[in-house]
Amino acid sequence: MKAEFPDIYGDVLAGRISSLRKALVIAGLKPQRTRLEKLKNSWAKATPGEREGFLTWLTISGVLPTASQSPVADTASLPPLPAGAPIASGRYLLPSTITRIKAIMAKRRLKPDDVMGEMGFLSDGQSLARALAKNASLRLAVIAGLEAWLRTHED
Repeated sequence: MKAEFPDIYGDVLAGRISSLRKALVIAGLKPQRTRLEKLKNSWAKATPGEREGFLTWLTISGVLPTASQSPVADTASLPPLPAGAPIASGRYLLPSTITRIKAIMAKRRLKPDDVMGEMGFLSDGQSLARALAKNASLRLAVIAGLEAWLRTHED
């Protein structure tokens, strides 16, 4: 590259081009990777937990079908939520609660934005999606709203 593309080589050394791969693409020595190739590469490098979280996010986002393929789509197989039973530990949803919420969402074909709207919150489904996919924390007001929402939607 130093001999054939001195300008690009100089840009790499000066830090104006951040990687050798980018320099090779600019020089035309390597093809630019497509988004699909990048996704495949990232998938191969992801941990099993990251893969599961990504698939859950796709399902919650409505990208993947839920009714026929989701293992949690059947709410009839879930026991009713006992009165006074906690749905969270502090600001984190319990695994059984996550399963229950996902089942109701799949049955009713809801997205996290829809659930937040039904509870009376602004349509910020991202926090709920993160809580369901990655066990992220939620505001206590959202947890209280989810508790009431779950009791309303029990079969």
